[in-house]
Amino acid sequence: MRREASSRRIALGGVFGALSLVILLMGSVFPAATFVAPAIAGLAIVPVAVEYGIRSGAAVYGAVALLALFVVPDKEMSMFFIFLLGHYPLAKVFLERIRNKALRLAAKLAIFNVSVFIVYGLLLVLFPVAALVEEFADTGQAFLGILLIAGNITFLIYDMAVKRLVAYYCAALRPRLFRQR
Repeated sequence: MRREASSRRIALGGVFGALSLVILLMGSVFPAATFVAPAIAGLAIVPVAVEYGIRSGAAVYGAVALLALFVVPDKEMSMFFIFLLGHYPLAKVFLERIRNKALRLAAKLAIFNVSVFIVYGLLLVLFPVAALVEEFADTGQAFLGILLIAGNITFLIYDMAVKRLVAYYCAALRPRLFRQR
């Protein structure tokens, strides 16, 4: 019985890990998907975490993050998956345990802003992507600030969407996908 459970865990992790990676690869085809594909790919890891725990979800995230670094051609997309959108649905479990709403909101926004600065710091300074460096050089500082504010608002909407999608998965999809025999 134990071996069957282990096989199911590995199979489910492999299927949803592959789905995450395929979503990232498909996102590389569409330039507008730079932020959407990593967000959806991160959500694809949630069923593994719900069924087998955060550690299993983190293992799938780690495998997909490592593969994304080498396989996904859009480095900005893979960095956003690695440093923010891939692990955020898993980290959200711990963030929701913060009882004070203002402190919880501040923690979520801190994670987002620190992640954005890390991603663009890596992509502009440490591993410069020529097109991105040129794009940032042509963009005014005020506009970059407005983009950061818009990113924060979009992230809060994403946070609410993650909460509702996980609840939907647990209430509607999980009973249909994992019926007891």
